[in-house]
Amino acid sequence: MFVETLIIGNGFAGRTVAHGLTGPCLIVERGEKFNIFERRARFNAMEKADRHDALIRRSYESVHAFNVPEKLPADCASDYILVDGGCSNHWGGLSFRLSKAMFDQSADTFRWPFDFQTLQPFYRNAERLLRISADPRDPDERNPLSEIQGSQRWHNALAPYFPQAYIGAQAHNLNVENLEGQGLCVGAGDCELCPMDAKTRSLHIRNKAQVLNEVLVEHLRFEGDKAVEAICHTPKGPLNIRFNRVVIAAHGVESLKLLWKSNLPPDTPQAFIGRYCQDHAVAELACHLPQAKIPFFQVNTAAQVVIPELCGELDGIEYTTLGLMTSANDEALQGSLDLEKLNNWAVRESVEDLAGTLSLYILLEIPPQWDISLFYEGGSVRMDSDGYHGNKHRYDAVIEAIYAQMETLGVVPIRAAEQPHYRDAFGTHHLVGMLNMSAGDNAVVDPDFRLKGSANVYIAGSSLFPRCGSRNPTVTVVALALMLADTLNASV
Repeated sequence: MFVETLIIGNGFAGRTVAHGLTGPCLIVERGEKFNIFERRARFNAMEKADRHDALIRRSYESVHAFNVPEKLPADCASDYILVDGGCSNHWGGLSFRLSKAMFDQSADTFRWPFDFQTLQPFYRNAERLLRISADPRDPDERNPLSEIQGSQRWHNALAPYFPQAYIGAQAHNLNVENLEGQGLCVGAGDCELCPMDAKTRSLHIRNKAQVLNEVLVEHLRFEGDKAVEAICHTPKGPLNIRFNRVVIAAHGVESLKLLWKSNLPPDTPQAFIGRYCQDHAVAELACHLPQAKIPFFQVNTAAQVVIPELCGELDGIEYTTLGLMTSANDEALQGSLDLEKLNNWAVRESVEDLAGTLSLYILLEIPPQWDISLFYEGGSVRMDSDGYHGNKHRYDAVIEAIYAQMETLGVVPIRAAEQPHYRDAFGTHHLVGMLNMSAGDNAVVDPDFRLKGSANVYIAGSSLFPRCGSRNPTVTVVALALMLADTLNASV
């Protein structure tokens, strides 16, 4: 078989490149096609205690032995799946751009090869492609398809303490009644198996490319600096695909394996493949906003509130604080309860005070300088996370800085509700940066998305990021894929 452009991976990165290409292409995807409603039925048949694990893994269990993901160490909680549509099928739709600060590095080693302004038009196109719904107060100059209804209630409730707060943009599937409207998200929290299919999934990105499912690309065969053939495995036997150019858009770990198993050109900087793995560490906090009445569940989607007053950078760590738009947990409510009022029989007033309790979710950057690395040994992917454990104590100062800022703003921290997950493990399913395109000598990929040392191998996906900060990567993945498609179209 011969194709002009071969794309490996049918997730957000691969499908977006195919969407933007003007010429013919073929997508190969190791995951089999699935029916979301059949998966939902399997989920509903499970014991409730097992469902979270099921959402990430067992609800997407493959029938093929070659679709078993690499087992990552216990201190890396970034589980991933191998399914048609890619890992982002278990993505909740939170649609951040990276912060401008990520593009303003002074040192080349982890600096992007272009500035924020260069990426901005691709961000705007990506936001239309993902069907973004946004808060009118969103500061990122977005290009939303619709507004999140009910956001003004949140602005009014939080304004005395967090006047800059806004509801984070969401990527929604469109409903049949209103093609400019939002999917019917009811906040059940199981986006990947939603019976309403409310949040945008990668499979909603339309393109004309043929997709071959259940095709595992074992490795690429190079002749000199040019990749000429993909050596594939399928349930029906071997398959070899020849091509003029190839885009590797698989999951970050799987893209690494493919390259490690290929006869790469000598000028490819193999020592940096797998280096600078980034993700996010997490803490959960809570606070009380005196006299506030927070309007839980009073918007037309499940989302999070971004609180700029509690975001920033400290000691080279960017952090983003999200207010959860669901009722606080028991620990937070207990910490908010005024026992003196309760003991004085001011029961109604004491209970009403609980309406000002806000749960917070803190996304903490793992800086690339901490040098978490992936490598290939004995036929498996291994991880060196010593750099994380040697530096994670720095997050303690970030949490204290957030508490101090709360008190400055008149907000009452509820320390009894603190859950410093970062002390045990890291990961929110963002494995980023292992094939970075930095402006420095440590780059694996050129600014034109081409694997260094190769003539025709291109990379798409979050592995490209020199630094991701504390923002979710999906919108940036799509923006970069659109940029890559433009680059490929111009090279024809």
